[in-house]
Amino acid sequence: MDHRMDHRRGAGSAPQALRRPLRKAALAAVLLLAGAAPALALMSPQVYASARDGAKSVIVLEVEAVTITPRAFGTCGVTGTVKLVERGAAYSVGQKVTLDIPCARPNALPPLGGTIYQETDRLQASKFGRAYLDADGKLVLSQYERLEALP
Repeated sequence: MDHRMDHRRGAGSAPQALRRPLRKAALAAVLLLAGAAPALALMSPQVYASARDGAKSVIVLEVEAVTITPRAFGTCGVTGTVKLVERGAAYSVGQKVTLDIPCARPNALPPLGGTIYQETDRLQASKFGRAYLDADGKLVLSQYERLEALP
């Protein structure tokens, strides 16, 4: 039996017997995080802050209806009335709007990426929402905030 070190493995490399359990544990951790926190984002907070700062319009609406996607995740339609215009001139108080909001059912496993998915049950339960919109009226980088009351 040869007791010499196998120099093909790098320093600190796990033996073959440990690699598979380590991979499974890492995958389980990713899936757990993804399932437990659909709003978990994979971009730095500064990227989202920059998107909010650059939004052409910021509105607060009173939520009147939420149309839920039939799939486990996708886009939900949030319809409401503009109650506050915090930035921009494209919207006015009292205007009816419908916004496309990324959403996911509880325990859904949406793809990893920069999209922030709102949980459908929480989205339906919210009374108000703040939306950061581009010049075309589309949400910038999933920046929608559920609110319990008017700010």
